[in-house]
Amino acid sequence: MSQFIEWKHDGRQPLIRVSILAPAPHSDLRAETVEALVDTGSTTSGITSRIADSLGIVGIGKRPLVSARSDDQVERYVFRVGLTGSPDGIPSFPFVFDGIIGFELRPGFRFEALIGMDILSQCDLSMDRRGRCALRFG
Repeated sequence: MSQFIEWKHDGRQPLIRVSILAPAPHSDLRAETVEALVDTGSTTSGITSRIADSLGIVGIGKRPLVSARSDDQVERYVFRVGLTGSPDGIPSFPFVFDGIIGFELRPGFRFEALIGMDILSQCDLSMDRRGRCALRFG
C-alpha cells in the first residue's frame, strides 16, 4: 500500500521532515528527525556530521563533490532515511529507504539533511503554484 506526505513550501524551497537512521541493525529505529531540503538538482542525499556523530555513523571515505558552491572532497556516509506518512492519516512506522550512500553537508549549509534524487527517484513528487507539495512512496 502506498503512503504519502502532504505539506506546503514557502515559495522558495521545499522542506520536508525526515528521520535519519544508522545503517544497521535494521531493528534500530533510533533516529534524528530533522527538516531536510528537497533538491531535485542533487543526485545524492546528504547529512551533517552532527547527525552522523549523534547516531554513531562512521564515514566510509572522502570523494569529490561538485556543487553550485564549490568543488571539494567530502566525507561519505551510509545511512537510512525514514519518511512517515499514511494514506488515511493514522500514525504509522516510517517507510525506510535503506543503504543510502550520501555525502557530508558542509558547515554553513542551512539544513541538517538534503534529500536528493537517489531517494526522490523512488517516489512520486508533486508541487503546485499555491505551495502544496505531495510525496508518494512505498
